[in-house]
Amino acid sequence: MDLPVAVGVDTSTASLAAADWAAGEAALRDRPLRVLHALPLMPHLLPGGTARSPLDGCALLHEVRHLLAVRHPQVHTRTEEVHDVATAALVAAAETAELLVLAVRGDGGFPGLRVGSTALHVAARAGCPTVLVPVDEVDAGVRDFIAVAVDARRPHGAALDFAFEAARRHGSPLRVLHAFPVVRTAGRADGREREAALLAAVLEPWKDAHPEVEVIEEAEPAGAGLLLVEASAKSRLLVVGRRPDGTAGRLGPVAHAVLHHAACPVAVVPGS
Repeated sequence: MDLPVAVGVDTSTASLAAADWAAGEAALRDRPLRVLHALPLMPHLLPGGTARSPLDGCALLHEVRHLLAVRHPQVHTRTEEVHDVATAALVAAAETAELLVLAVRGDGGFPGLRVGSTALHVAARAGCPTVLVPVDEVDAGVRDFIAVAVDARRPHGAALDFAFEAARRHGSPLRVLHAFPVVRTAGRADGREREAALLAAVLEPWKDAHPEVEVIEEAEPAGAGLLLVEASAKSRLLVVGRRPDGTAGRLGPVAHAVLHHAACPVAVVPGS
């Protein structure tokens, strides 16, 4: 059974952009697309909640279905209204999805908010890779790379698997970014050559398995968050790993910073 690409939508323009991105990815993967809209059974009991008619959700899903049929007619799309809070509905959908997509911010929050609480909650807990699409992304067609963050001393295998496959599907070069602390002592360089050699050794199995992917290796003495945010300006997708450690339910500081500042969609890939 082919697992679908799933996408969560609400009334925001950003979520329509996320649905469009998800449909394009479903086409590349030759997978069906599942479009979900969450509608709590008793929204007036939620903080700040107001009652909405189920007809509003039906109209929204009809609009999304029409948009995707025009732009991605080859994709088999199924729309569904789920009676649950959005975070619970999306985390549940991730259990039976190959990929989950949502806007980095939906129709809630306040002006100037960069990342919504739903996006942060789902990215930290979803069981499948989750792509968060920024509100103000420029045309991805001008972007050249897939980029992936790698800690050469503790590589995230699932993130590397995802990034190499994404580069293969999109026909894009893959930038592998390894940031390391700046350490300068008398008579010593910053360690770039040593770190570059370490990164090359880590990547060897993935490069052997994907000889068709052009790989650009970059070991930089810089903060990881800054390096990745800068790379996002020329990337069509940025991939970061999420580790199954003692911070369950929370994103690490690098992923958190990237989601707040990246200029392209960000894939958060859970570890095994």
